Amino acid sequence: MRRLLVTLAITAVTAACSTGVAGPAATEATEPSSVTPTATTADVATATPNSAPLPLDAVLIEVLGTDDIDRHRWDLEREAEQRLIDCMAAAGFEFIVPEPLPPGPSEAELTSRSFATQKGFGIIDDFRTWLEETDIEALRRDLNVEYVRTLTRAEIDRYFLTLEGVEPEPGRVASDPGCRGSAAEEAYAVWNDFVGLLPNHAAIAEERDTHPDWLAARAEWRECMLERGYDYAEPEAIRSDVELRMNESVQSIYPDGRVPLVSEGGRFVLDPAVEPLLDELQRFEVTAAVANLDCTAPVADRFEHVEREVQQGFVDRNRSAIDELLRMVG
Repeated sequence: MRRLLVTLAITAVTAACSTGVAGPAATEATEPSSVTPTATTADVATATPNSAPLPLDAVLIEVLGTDDIDRHRWDLEREAEQRLIDCMAAAGFEFIVPEPLPPGPSEAELTSRSFATQKGFGIIDDFRTWLEETDIEALRRDLNVEYVRTLTRAEIDRYFLTLEGVEPEPGRVASDPGCRGSAAEEAYAVWNDFVGLLPNHAAIAEERDTHPDWLAARAEWRECMLERGYDYAEPEAIRSDVELRMNESVQSIYPDGRVPLVSEGGRFVLDPAVEPLLDELQRFEVTAAVANLDCTAPVADRFEHVEREVQQGFVDRNRSAIDELLRMVG
């Protein structure tokens, strides 16, 4: 099972930062950035060989009603967007969000050798998909900006007040979070309850990562990776390096941050100058992902043992808060 807690912090941040939908700017829309959207990370190196859910994972599954955390986050983002649209419509305004890309690779794919040998961690492949499915003309034309230009000055003021609410004084909670804030609060209510009742959940990662048995297993993993020519402290460092190299490769040709697409036959395609750079980087990504799986296999059961021990300790220490959370969502 994919580590549900890996994405918990990401979801909590997403909820805290509202819907993640960019509002209309007061100026002309600029050329879109070439930086790829952030994908949900998976701790592939600690994929558990045991089919039974980990202790806190089991709590989250019961709370959320699913073990597909990435799909759940994707659905929540869509729900927040729709709530924002409905809220603005109730006030007499339009609000447009772009068509979302489909969810990224599933846990089964990310931990599959066949997936790794074809797509590595799926980073370059996801970037290509994003480029292929991006409507560059739509990105250049912010439809919300165009809509705001049709409003009167008074309507524009009311539009942004409705969208963003009233900015609170420093250190205070917004009394009127606007449609953007209220949409996020409603869509991410369960996640906010979880974080509110278990604010110390982030301590699990530190306790796990400093456990002697975990450190010993990670050291063996690293030695194995070094033998294969990869000097990384952990699997996530590989993913981060691939993303960094990808952005640097694109920016070496597009230093102004533009999306690496060129017009060809009336449509936009990946710039041929960028294609070989991505091909070379994907070959690196694939070999690194396969090495990661090979080096993880001998120590996976030890990673799981520590993960279970740490999560069980957290659940035992926070049983009353967990029972309260289950009562709230039950």
